[in-house]
Amino acid sequence: MSQSSTTDLSELSFEEAIAALEQSVRKLEGNSLGLEQSLSEYAKAATLISHCQSKLQSAKKKIEQLKSVTRSGTAVTEEWDEPEASDEPKSKRRKPT
Repeated sequence: MSQSSTTDLSELSFEEAIAALEQSVRKLEGNSLGLEQSLSEYAKAATLISHCQSKLQSAKKKIEQLKSVTRSGTAVTEEWDEPEASDEPKSKRRKPT
Protein backbone atom coordinates (compact mmCIF):
# COMPACT_ATOMS: atom_id res chain seq x y z
CA MET A 1 0.00 0.00 0.00
CA SER A 2 1.21 3.48 -0.71
CA GLN A 3 1.64 6.07 2.02
CA SER A 4 -1.49 7.92 0.89
CA SER A 5 -3.51 4.68 1.01
CA THR A 6 -2.30 4.07 4.56
CA THR A 7 -3.32 7.61 5.54
CA ASP A 8 -6.72 7.10 3.93
CA LEU A 9 -7.11 3.81 5.81
CA SER A 10 -6.71 5.46 9.21
CA GLU A 11 -9.62 7.74 8.36
CA LEU A 12 -11.99 4.86 7.49
CA SER A 13 -14.79 4.01 9.88
CA PHE A 14 -15.25 0.37 10.85
CA GLU A 15 -18.18 0.05 8.44
CA GLU A 16 -16.22 1.60 5.56
CA ALA A 17 -13.27 -0.70 6.24
CA ILE A 18 -15.53 -3.77 6.27
CA ALA A 19 -17.06 -2.69 2.96
CA ALA A 20 -13.58 -2.24 1.45
CA LEU A 21 -12.55 -5.63 2.82
CA GLU A 22 -15.61 -7.29 1.27
CA GLN A 23 -14.73 -5.66 -2.05
CA SER A 24 -11.16 -6.99 -1.82
CA VAL A 25 -12.44 -10.48 -1.06
CA ARG A 26 -14.75 -10.36 -4.10
CA LYS A 27 -11.83 -9.31 -6.29
CA LEU A 28 -9.66 -12.13 -4.95
CA GLU A 29 -12.42 -14.72 -5.35
CA GLY A 30 -13.15 -13.52 -8.89
CA ASN A 31 -9.95 -15.07 -10.26
CA SER A 32 -9.60 -12.16 -12.69
CA LEU A 33 -6.49 -10.64 -11.10
CA GLY A 34 -2.94 -11.47 -12.06
CA LEU A 35 -0.43 -12.68 -9.49
CA GLU A 36 0.97 -9.24 -8.65
CA GLN A 37 -2.50 -7.69 -8.42
CA SER A 38 -3.66 -10.57 -6.22
CA LEU A 39 -0.70 -10.11 -3.87
CA SER A 40 -1.36 -6.38 -3.70
CA GLU A 41 -5.07 -6.94 -3.01
CA TYR A 42 -4.21 -9.56 -0.36
CA ALA A 43 -1.89 -7.09 1.39
CA LYS A 44 -4.63 -4.45 1.28
CA ALA A 45 -7.12 -6.93 2.78
CA ALA A 46 -4.69 -7.87 5.56
CA THR A 47 -4.24 -4.19 6.41
CA LEU A 48 -8.01 -3.68 6.43
CA ILE A 49 -8.44 -6.65 8.77
CA SER A 50 -5.87 -5.18 11.15
CA HIS A 51 -7.64 -1.80 11.02
CA CYS A 52 -11.01 -3.43 11.79
CA GLN A 53 -9.55 -5.39 14.70
CA SER A 54 -8.08 -2.17 16.09
CA LYS A 55 -11.45 -0.41 15.81
CA LEU A 56 -13.17 -3.34 17.60
CA GLN A 57 -10.60 -3.32 20.42
CA SER A 58 -11.16 0.40 20.86
CA ALA A 59 -14.94 -0.11 20.97
CA LYS A 60 -14.64 -2.93 23.53
CA LYS A 61 -12.76 -0.61 25.87
CA LYS A 62 -15.73 1.74 25.82
CA ILE A 63 -18.38 -0.87 26.61
CA GLU A 64 -19.72 -1.13 30.14
CA GLN A 65 -21.84 -3.88 31.60
CA LEU A 66 -24.89 -3.12 33.67
CA LYS A 67 -24.15 -4.54 37.10
CA SER A 68 -27.28 -3.43 38.93
CA VAL A 69 -29.77 -0.63 39.35
CA THR A 70 -30.14 1.24 42.62
CA ARG A 71 -33.52 1.86 44.23
CA SER A 72 -33.44 5.39 42.88
CA GLY A 73 -33.03 4.01 39.35
CA THR A 74 -29.34 4.82 38.91
CA ALA A 75 -27.46 2.32 36.79
CA VAL A 76 -24.38 0.76 38.37
CA THR A 77 -21.93 -0.31 35.69
CA GLU A 78 -18.51 -1.90 35.43
CA GLU A 79 -16.06 -2.17 32.58
CA TRP A 80 -16.68 -5.04 30.20
CA ASP A 81 -14.09 -7.76 30.59
CA GLU A 82 -13.40 -10.11 27.74
CA PRO A 83 -13.83 -13.74 28.80
CA GLU A 84 -10.60 -15.59 29.35
CA ALA A 85 -9.56 -17.88 26.54
CA SER A 86 -9.99 -21.55 27.26
CA ASP A 87 -8.95 -24.68 25.43
CA GLU A 88 -12.22 -26.36 26.37
CA PRO A 89 -15.10 -26.14 23.91
CA LYS A 90 -17.86 -23.78 25.05
CA SER A 91 -20.23 -26.67 25.62
CA LYS A 92 -17.84 -28.14 28.20
CA ARG A 93 -17.41 -24.92 30.19
CA ARG A 94 -19.39 -24.59 33.36
CA LYS A 95 -20.78 -21.40 34.73
CA PRO A 96 -19.72 -20.55 38.28
CA THR A 97 -22.38 -21.22 40.89
